[in-house]
Amino acid sequence: MMNVQPISSSARWLPSANQPALKLESDERWSNFQEILSLLRFDGHVHEMNDTSLFRRRRLKAGQSALSMGQPFEGLYVVRLGALKTSMTHVDGAEHVLAFPMKGDLLGFDGICKNKYLSEVVALTDCDLIKIPAAELFSPGRGCNDIERMAYWAISREIVQEQTNYALSHSAKSEARVARFLRIQSERFTAMGYSPNRFTLPMTRRDIGNHLNVTLETVSRAFSALDHLGIIAVERREIKILSLEALRKFEN
Repeated sequence: MMNVQPISSSARWLPSANQPALKLESDERWSNFQEILSLLRFDGHVHEMNDTSLFRRRRLKAGQSALSMGQPFEGLYVVRLGALKTSMTHVDGAEHVLAFPMKGDLLGFDGICKNKYLSEVVALTDCDLIKIPAAELFSPGRGCNDIERMAYWAISREIVQEQTNYALSHSAKSEARVARFLRIQSERFTAMGYSPNRFTLPMTRRDIGNHLNVTLETVSRAFSALDHLGIIAVERREIKILSLEALRKFEN
């Protein structure tokens, strides 16, 4: 589970015995359009910031499925809290990890093309998602409104991120992929308002290796090498970046 304290010089994104877990109440909870814009860090123009539309939240426990391959498209989801894993399972049963969505990321846009979701999304931690129903996006007769503009912008951003992930998984040096992955995670935690230098990875090393197209042993070896060089400090899934500049140099 996540520590969700505001960013400070010592802010961390990791479980704490002194902090309560995310409560998964059964009662309905809602978010407004302004909160979605804030989560997505939308930098475009909207016409009506006083929009009164409310969007239902969906709570998930770690290990629960958010979306399944082949499930009919019902809308998009914005991650409000938590971390997830997006993957595809091939006909031979092999899984390929596509991404690790976290706070502010968009889910489900792969379902628009064929009106069904093409990937599996599973919660790695307890999660809170905000649903943008398909009716809000594609109702007949609706003109392009602020919700649609925001969705198109967010989808474009996710596509750019997927292109970055593809390039990351095809770097020349396997160990460099791991270093670049950690640097990108640092940037993502910064964007979410957490410490860029100390955080806990919600995914396993096996999932990292699958995502980067390297072996589990390669990930462990890269972590050990970076730790030995004094670039990072590793304790289980907790990462402390000691030199971001050195981490960038290790990527090359």
